[in-house]
Amino acid sequence: MKRSKELSAHFRLLSGTVFLGILIFPTHLMAVFFLATENPEHNTTPPANAAEARAWGLQGIWRTCQGTPIAPRWFLSAKHIGGAIGDPFTVHGKTHYAIARILDPDSDLVLWGVTESFQDHAALFREGDEIGKRMLVFGRGEVRGRPVFLKTDTIQELKGWKRGSGQAMMRWGENIVTEIADDPVLIQEGLGHLIGAEFNREGLPDEAGLGPCDSGGGMFLWQDNEWKLAAINYAAGGRYKTTQQGNGFDAVLFDEGGLFACRDENCRAEDSWEFIEDDEVDQPGSIWGTRIQYRSSWIEENIAAMPDPETSIILESAQEPTGPFEAETAWSLSQIPLALEIRVPESRRFYRMKTTDRVRLLAPILSDDKLLLPFSGR
Repeated sequence: MKRSKELSAHFRLLSGTVFLGILIFPTHLMAVFFLATENPEHNTTPPANAAEARAWGLQGIWRTCQGTPIAPRWFLSAKHIGGAIGDPFTVHGKTHYAIARILDPDSDLVLWGVTESFQDHAALFREGDEIGKRMLVFGRGEVRGRPVFLKTDTIQELKGWKRGSGQAMMRWGENIVTEIADDPVLIQEGLGHLIGAEFNREGLPDEAGLGPCDSGGGMFLWQDNEWKLAAINYAAGGRYKTTQQGNGFDAVLFDEGGLFACRDENCRAEDSWEFIEDDEVDQPGSIWGTRIQYRSSWIEENIAAMPDPETSIILESAQEPTGPFEAETAWSLSQIPLALEIRVPESRRFYRMKTTDRVRLLAPILSDDKLLLPFSGR
């Protein structure tokens, strides 16, 4: 596989900054933005192509960012976004609630199980031939910000754009997969494999970069007459300076030449910055996604082991708060409010609940002959 040329640099996460050892530091992901236009309304409606519009419809809202349904009751997102059991996930105009969480120990992926089945879900791209393919990318973060110019004695050369302002509006764009980052240090850091696409000056008509809160959005590739989920948005761009002075700025550039790029976790020391020679050929920045192909077996094995997420929930009760506790099996799941529904007990009972993540029972609600036990992961 192709080793990323940026594996000695830095990049910025779409939602937070992390040190990646040999990687570049991605910035907080902004929303999908475009090389050809700064119009914030550009590509804010589904693509005209029916298959591409279906991929658009598979993007749900998760913690102001995104996730993608990949099974009847499971969606995939970025681990660094966070989230908790009880949080809402909205897709196809319907709100579902997370009731199970499975963190991938070997990448930035996380599986969330929900209360009710999705209308539709994406197939996974399992092949290892991503490089060279056209990619659809989705996000709902920021538009591009102020332009970055490299000033010389005679000209001002546009290099790209700084981090922009938040719009929280869904957009779609396109790019070409140019590299696979599969360095052993990535695996040691628990990031798995990444797929990358350059943000090129002479790119596709809707050549797209990424920015804060595009995290968790899907990168789709065409295979077997459908768009399949190939990666989950992870990171983009980096931190730069146009001179040796100052603190720098987050940006996605189509040419890094002539600028200083941060190669360090905190970007504060003088030797944290590396000057990039301004060649005649552009040195584009990249966008990155966590590669599905690398973790497809882990994804499918976990879903197969628990197709119905509520099977992860264990409700127990006892006559005394110290126990002994016994399993309660006669319960059902209520979505509004998110709660376990049981018959009103004939005598005093104390309840406790277990699931795949930390959760707590809230104040019970009495409704006729039913007792609702609301719960939350927060």
